[in-house]
Amino acid sequence: MFWLGFGIYTIFMVLIFGFFIIAKIHVYKFRHYNVVIEPVTRLLAMALLVLALAGYYLLFSGNPVGTRTQTVQETVNTEIY
Repeated sequence: MFWLGFGIYTIFMVLIFGFFIIAKIHVYKFRHYNVVIEPVTRLLAMALLVLALAGYYLLFSGNPVGTRTQTVQETVNTEIY
């Protein structure tokens, strides 16, 4: 199950970064129209990189914080009819 999630997340990140690179190329063609374009693009790239790395960290860390799986014994004992 881990490898399936890893593959899907990686494909998704490749698509996102691909779209970002294409947008960055188009934005830099018109950078002389506004002085804010370059810093905002760098900021967006850093935010995208941080979020992608955070996603990989969450993927590798396993279970989300605060979740605990029940054993068969606990599940059988806590059933309410």
